[in-house]
Amino acid sequence: MASRASQIAAVARQIFGTLPNRGVRTGMQFLKKPLTGAYEARYYLDPIEPHARKAQRHCSLVPIYSSELQERRQMKLRILRQRGKGPPKKGSGKRSK
Repeated sequence: MASRASQIAAVARQIFGTLPNRGVRTGMQFLKKPLTGAYEARYYLDPIEPHARKAQRHCSLVPIYSSELQERRQMKLRILRQRGKGPPKKGSGKRSK
């Protein structure tokens, strides 16, 4: 039979909607924290590339858009080609003559 104090604690938990805190892991510390999803969504902005490419298609006056990643890849490819390490010409990959 449970003691009177534990019965009162059980009734109080039901009334006030609290959880027992006697060495029981409940995960409430994570549930109490404020949600951060909205802040994180605002931090990472939408990429501009799709909008820039769409504007290029519809208007010829818009300058050609290339991202930093594309420019970096083109520069690396240019350097590799100068050193003779670039990709083979079309059709001359594994074919031996």
